[in-house]
Amino acid sequence: MADIYITEYAEIARDRLDFMIAAGKEPAVAEQVVANPAASAQSSAFNEVTAFIMVHAQAAAHIKIGTNPTAAVTAHRMGAGETRFYGVPAGKGYKLAAINGA
Repeated sequence: MADIYITEYAEIARDRLDFMIAAGKEPAVAEQVVANPAASAQSSAFNEVTAFIMVHAQAAAHIKIGTNPTAAVTAHRMGAGETRFYGVPAGKGYKLAAINGA
């Protein structure tokens, strides 16, 4: 199965000296899965406090982020097993659309 995993975060984590580290602060705000998107499929709207997301593609895929996104096989490719972070505007009802890729 070629699922797309989305983890939503409101804040960056900090170490014991209060320095920011390149990780989301746990617990995450929410988690979603876009299951095996053979055609462009959207996630649910992100939580209103979500400021950035971590996206993991189980297999090659293409994504698009917006208020009513449609993913296309001609743009924004993620490789199999790839994980990326994206900033999103909090409280805007953004979603992620995904479609399987090659």
